[in-house]
Amino acid sequence: MPELARDEQQNSAAARASAHAAEATDGKPRSRWSSHTTFLLASIGSAIGFGNVWRFPMMAYSYGGGAFMLPYLIALFFAAIPMVVLEFALGQRLQRGHVALVAHIAPRWEGLGWATVVGTFLSAQYYQTLLAYCLVYLVNAFRDPQPWAVEEAARSLSESSSSLDGAEASSGLQPGSGEAGGETEADAALAAVRSFWREEVLQVSSGVDETGGLVGPLCGWYALVWAVVCLGACDGASSIGALNKLLMPMPFAVLAAFFARAVTLPGAGAGIRTLFSPDFAAIWSPSIWVAAVSQLFFGVSAGLGTLTTYASFSPPSTPVGRSAIIVSLSNSAFSLFAGGTVFGFLGFISHTTGEPLESLVQSGPALAFQVFPIAMGLMPLPQLWAALFFLMLLNLGISSAVSMTSPLTTALCERFGTTARRVAPPLHLLGFVSGLIYVSRAGTYWLTLSDHFVPMFLTIVVGLSQCLLVSLAYGARRLLESLPPEDQRLAPWWAFCWQWLLPATLSLLLLAQVIHEGSSPFGGFPGWALAVGWVYSLGPLLLVPLFYCAHARAHGGRRGGGVMGAVRAGLELGAVRARGRTSSSAVPEVSRVALASNEMSRVAPPVDEDLFSVVVLTESERPGAAPQSEPDHAKGSNEMADG
Repeated sequence: MPELARDEQQNSAAARASAHAAEATDGKPRSRWSSHTTFLLASIGSAIGFGNVWRFPMMAYSYGGGAFMLPYLIALFFAAIPMVVLEFALGQRLQRGHVALVAHIAPRWEGLGWATVVGTFLSAQYYQTLLAYCLVYLVNAFRDPQPWAVEEAARSLSESSSSLDGAEASSGLQPGSGEAGGETEADAALAAVRSFWREEVLQVSSGVDETGGLVGPLCGWYALVWAVVCLGACDGASSIGALNKLLMPMPFAVLAAFFARAVTLPGAGAGIRTLFSPDFAAIWSPSIWVAAVSQLFFGVSAGLGTLTTYASFSPPSTPVGRSAIIVSLSNSAFSLFAGGTVFGFLGFISHTTGEPLESLVQSGPALAFQVFPIAMGLMPLPQLWAALFFLMLLNLGISSAVSMTSPLTTALCERFGTTARRVAPPLHLLGFVSGLIYVSRAGTYWLTLSDHFVPMFLTIVVGLSQCLLVSLAYGARRLLESLPPEDQRLAPWWAFCWQWLLPATLSLLLLAQVIHEGSSPFGGFPGWALAVGWVYSLGPLLLVPLFYCAHARAHGGRRGGGVMGAVRAGLELGAVRARGRTSSSAVPEVSRVALASNEMSRVAPPVDEDLFSVVVLTESERPGAAPQSEPDHAKGSNEMADG
């Protein structure tokens, strides 16, 4: 009997979630994934992106090598996976895009939802620049010789690498030595790669304060990238799903081929050991923990509004725990795989040229665009492998870029009751025009600055806010009880993470990183540029007080609003429970406030209102009041938040 009652309760929860789906879309059928596999591919495509190839290896090396892996793995299981479960559960339970979801839970805090999707869209602006770089290299990959290589330099490198197991190369060249005292062809190849990157692709200026105008060819490719991403976002789940079915399998195969080649080269083992050799002194620095959490959050797309939006396209009865684990582990596995490949080639280049590996590891995307062109020369048919590699990066990048623009597209569609085909073109045109700074001659400086501040702060702030909303407003137990039976086994663990572990951990890490940034400014940038970085990262959060004040003014400051209203409601609820009046035999009447701006919710008019839209006790529930029967309109209502 208890099992039957539990099944009926879960079936009822799923039915209510389906009803909420109709309400959230004004009765229109919500866009759906064609299958659960499509949802997984889309989520993995959002998680695995360009950053796995260059950002993870660079951060792992910069923050202590193998020492970075310890906080990374701890953060994976204790922060990233619980956060992905939370976002999947919210989107799937409420069947709304991210902004509508936040507005439904806590109307006054709707600005937090808008801040999230706007911040994610701003991140897409610099992310598309990386894809424009890929297109430049892809077009030049078919040239013979390739423009980033010295004539026959790749062949000479390959020949020398095959004979370096002996004391001398057959040509008489040794690692780090030159012909007749000159530089080796390996040195020339490395110089050619760097020259093509800085002078042909970036046409880089002398500093962040010298914009130097737009880079014409790069600007054209940037426009093309935005057009492709716009097409991917135009049809919601159907176009995103089709795109990821086409793009996702290829990167794994291509990276496996490069890894197989890397481990056969002399010096590759030393490079891989350098990546995973621990500097345990770094573990005690708060920065390494912040870097691990931010890398994981940005990697799996947590705190960006993407996962809640994608999950809202799944049926309410779909299990979320297993999906969250698959997505998170796929992202981390690909990152480790890419890190081993990159540092395998770095070890070979260092071994061949004699240049210290430390000088080869550069911040920003240069790590991928300088290491892999040399690696391609070590493969048979270098034109083919160059084309496959940059197609792989485009595959990774486009799926992630679509996931960055789709939350804002979905939010605007739900807000104004229109379709993605009408919203996406003007929105993506605006993104292109306002992001042209990244394809100027100072663009690489702005890209580096943006990539530091946005993942480091915005994702952590949003993740922390989501945990607080669920804990204080919606109710962790209420959310968990709506999940399928498969997800109930770990429900106590998820609740503990959402209510206690994540809020405490993210708060401490955020405070520590703010202090660190104040004492150690990033990257030698001037003060005004760092100020722009802070505004770029946290500026969208200004929408939170704006929406809060607008909502409070629109509702005239009703009684019970604000923090004290929430506290009074919680105290009264505690008093009722203490008197034993919440037993199953005598359930008191409860009216849940379900306010949402602009017709986001279609429930009965609220009895009262407070800061978090939590439970409001009616007169019959107040201590000392006589119990009353449950009115008809309250029957079948959602479970009470355990706030």
